[in-house]
Amino acid sequence: MILSLSSSRQRSRLFISGRVAPVMIVLLALVISAAVFFFFTKPAMEKKANEAVPAQAKATKPPSPPATPAQTPAATAKSAPVTPVPTATAPAPNFGFARPLDLGKEMVRSLAAGDFSRVGGMAAASDPTQAAEAAKIFEKMMKDLGAKLGSEDQVELLGMVENKTRVAIPFTLPGQQTPIRLQLDLERDERMGWKITRLELPKELAAAIPAKVSTPVAAAPAAGKRPAPAADSGRPQTATPAPAAPMTKSLFTVSQGVDALTFGSDFVHALLRHDFVEAKKYVDEKRVPAERLAGLCIVFEEGQYEFKPTKPLIITVANPEVSWVIAQVQSQILQQSTEFGLELQRSGTDQPWRVVGLNLSDILSSFAASASKMGVPYTPIVKNPKGGESLALYFEYDQATLHPRAQKQLVIVAGLLRSDPNKKLNIAGYTDDKGTDDYNMQLSRARAETVKQQLVGLGVPETQVITTALGKAQPLSPNQKADGSDDPQGRSKNRRAEIFLDF
Repeated sequence: MILSLSSSRQRSRLFISGRVAPVMIVLLALVISAAVFFFFTKPAMEKKANEAVPAQAKATKPPSPPATPAQTPAATAKSAPVTPVPTATAPAPNFGFARPLDLGKEMVRSLAAGDFSRVGGMAAASDPTQAAEAAKIFEKMMKDLGAKLGSEDQVELLGMVENKTRVAIPFTLPGQQTPIRLQLDLERDERMGWKITRLELPKELAAAIPAKVSTPVAAAPAAGKRPAPAADSGRPQTATPAPAAPMTKSLFTVSQGVDALTFGSDFVHALLRHDFVEAKKYVDEKRVPAERLAGLCIVFEEGQYEFKPTKPLIITVANPEVSWVIAQVQSQILQQSTEFGLELQRSGTDQPWRVVGLNLSDILSSFAASASKMGVPYTPIVKNPKGGESLALYFEYDQATLHPRAQKQLVIVAGLLRSDPNKKLNIAGYTDDKGTDDYNMQLSRARAETVKQQLVGLGVPETQVITTALGKAQPLSPNQKADGSDDPQGRSKNRRAEIFLDF
């Protein structure tokens, strides 16, 4: 019995040990696996994952701000991060003007419609932050000052100065007949077409510009930063003045007088109107002979010249007291574009400009080369035997009758003489070398007398006109070619009457 019980217990122990051993082995394997995972596998996985993160993603991660004494860990955890507010930038307007005149005319249309907001936007295209102020200035010009706008067709392209194209818009003020001009300086912008960079108001409209108050504005502290309190340092703190905010340069300036480009434009306009008396007001009469001025008026009338629509005037030298201007003109009937030069001077910046030189070589040579299309070919200004220059009137072969073109020239000359009764005018008649000397003297005298009688008929007193007959003497061009053959074109230049203004 005892032996049987002992055998039973022994069998139980063997059964239990046989079942427990595998379990223990499994548990031990799990423990070893977990240890391997936590001590080897997991660190390797984390390292690999960190290496896979792009460098630029790490660079964009904002660093944690350093804790300050006033902040506790709890407060730091609850504080929301400060996000900087981007500064609002007004988008550049895109008006899309292909030509400077298009912009000027659109401003006239918008002003006529009372759309001051659009006008302000166009005026401030180079600095949209000034659009509202520009709109107020235009509104004050029209409503408070009573400026009356000129027509769209009166908008004028003056020319080019300092790489800017200048456009003028005319206005008139109550009780005044003479127009004043708002001048716009424009430049080409590849993104938005032509835009205004500066506006110049005449002095009569200066009241439309509000007075500027140049009080600097204190700069706000940087985002996320606070000024240190006085207690932090243990002694009173002195506030550091904030830097003054940059002052915005106004788009508007006030004219201090007629500038060289405007002066030159007004002068050439008088010539294009063939208004010798008006044009003479712009010149220094001691340095610009009246013959040159009258001759230019004659060329403009005969060729029906007008300003070129693009860049009619170009300032090549722009100094406070000296300016050189190139005037570009064109003639439809001559199918020609040409130019001439103006030299302007003044004795001081507070003094008016004067034309002190006219370079007519280009326009006179172009006119002479093209004028054959109108019949009698040649320039009206020639070198005078006495020195200086003369006005020349040309005649047909064996004729003393004035050509219609010559009659138009004398209208200008008559106006010149009527402006000053003390002036004297000398007329010399000439012929080519065909015919006898006596016949040529008679023909040249008849030509000079014809010119005199035409002037008398235009209101010039006979006492102001002196005539001389010189026959075939003093030819302007050879009557024969180098080989001795006849030169009809050369002879035609010698059939003339020269007008010399003796004053």
